[in-house]
Amino acid sequence: MKFNIKAITQLVVLLAGLIILNLIASQWFFRIDLTSEKRHTLSSTSVNMLKELPSEVLIKVYLGGELNVGFQKLSRATKEMLEEFQSVGKKKIDFRFLDPNDGNADEKKALLEQLREYGFEPQPVFENAEDGRQIQSYVFPYALINFNDRIIGVNLLENLPGKGGAENLNISIESLEYKLTDAIRRLTTDEMPKVAFLEGHGELDELDVIEATDALSHYYQVDRGRLGTDVTILNDYKAVIVAKPSKSFSEKDKFILDQYLMNGGRLLYLIDAVNITLDSLRKEPQTLGLYNDVNLDDQLFRYGIRVNPVLVEDIQAGRILMNARPNGQPQLVPVPWLYSPLLTPSGDHPVTRNINMVRGDFTCTIDTVGSELNLKRTVLLTTSRYTKLNGTPVFVTMADFNKKPVQEEFSASFMPTAIIEEGVFTSVFQNRPVPNELNYASSKVRTSSLPTRLMVIADGDIIKNEVRFKESNPRITPLGYDEGSQQVYGNKDFIVNAVNYLCDDDGWMQLRGRHLTLRLLDRAKLSQGTAKWKWLNVGLPVVLVIFGSLLFFVIRKKRYGK
Repeated sequence: MKFNIKAITQLVVLLAGLIILNLIASQWFFRIDLTSEKRHTLSSTSVNMLKELPSEVLIKVYLGGELNVGFQKLSRATKEMLEEFQSVGKKKIDFRFLDPNDGNADEKKALLEQLREYGFEPQPVFENAEDGRQIQSYVFPYALINFNDRIIGVNLLENLPGKGGAENLNISIESLEYKLTDAIRRLTTDEMPKVAFLEGHGELDELDVIEATDALSHYYQVDRGRLGTDVTILNDYKAVIVAKPSKSFSEKDKFILDQYLMNGGRLLYLIDAVNITLDSLRKEPQTLGLYNDVNLDDQLFRYGIRVNPVLVEDIQAGRILMNARPNGQPQLVPVPWLYSPLLTPSGDHPVTRNINMVRGDFTCTIDTVGSELNLKRTVLLTTSRYTKLNGTPVFVTMADFNKKPVQEEFSASFMPTAIIEEGVFTSVFQNRPVPNELNYASSKVRTSSLPTRLMVIADGDIIKNEVRFKESNPRITPLGYDEGSQQVYGNKDFIVNAVNYLCDDDGWMQLRGRHLTLRLLDRAKLSQGTAKWKWLNVGLPVVLVIFGSLLFFVIRKKRYGK
């Protein structure tokens, strides 16, 4: 037997090359993302966080077992995202997919109670059986993230009203990286940054903003307080919230807020330019809305913002409960209330992307001024296409709900009601003296700010939750709750996202802007041209088999025919 030395050498070299290649691949891990949206590529902020995890994070996802097609897709996308996390975090990321239907009755009950502690309820899913019956089952689109002795629950499913099932599923997949990294970041952060609600100018009290305070407390240490005579009193806070002031600001307080902004602080103003409330209308059947001057106009104007003292009526509005039988047994019925506009969020900004409409109450509008200012401006909330603007003084009565809207009067469209500005601001105290109450050297006054952010919302009630029986036994209604339709709008998400964006120096909120294109089949073309594709799918394989057989026969006859 003769050995082909050359062939053996080539085989040995090939095997050695494969072994070396496998060794290199085991040490140097890489993936190539060929998708146009880079849907399998983590952001640099996520990568840096995962690489610096102090210890192991365990993620339990309850999307195992039998699922319908939509939730299978969400489960698969979550698994792929966690695999990306694991490829970066190595052994510090551990995840498990669990089937909530496994185990006995006691184990299922214990799991249900555990999830309810985090506000999670099983989601019903309705499917049609082969015999036409509708079958109801339950899924648990949730994850519990464990770090040391702390646990945070994450709702993986987005369910925005007005969106179809496929759209909500796509939004849920878009949000995965932000939701998971946000939870891990909150768990692994040792010290919370601080934000403050300002007091002393008739702002909303603690009960009025308790829902927003509770939501923000998951991210920040939330304080409340008045401004004294220390100009640096706000320097330790990432953001300051001015929620619906009703009394004038002194020059001293304006100076402290101005210098806070000049030194890189972040401000969130919620301003009512018209003084009117629904409570006043409930006490009296009619009232007069007057200009609410809190002495901030010159300051906001210098920052490029003007809150207009006009009252919005909008065809796209919430509802209130009215007594349909004022002279008999009370009967409350929901009626449209045009002074409670349902404001439309901007679809592209991280603050407002994929949130529900925001419910307002006696909303005003905003204009921008100073086109030469070095600022990036983004409109976050607008009215609908059909809006009416009422200048002050404006007469409002509870009987207005009976009025039929006249289309010609609702001629304004998409009026801005919330704006964020980013960049370098000019001080309102440029070429002005320091207020006498402050012992602050003129040489220390900054007239141009560090790069920072300012948000102004022309409706203080956006952050206000209703409080019933406030003096005796307070009952808190959810922020954004519409009692007429019994629907909760996106006010809480908007406020939390707004503060998070103002305080975000590392780009975490940009993950909320992630966009994955939803590629759906054209139903019109499907209904018109299905027969052609059906015959093509059935007939083409048969034709290819016959052609291949004939070709094989011809080649075989030509080669072996003689």
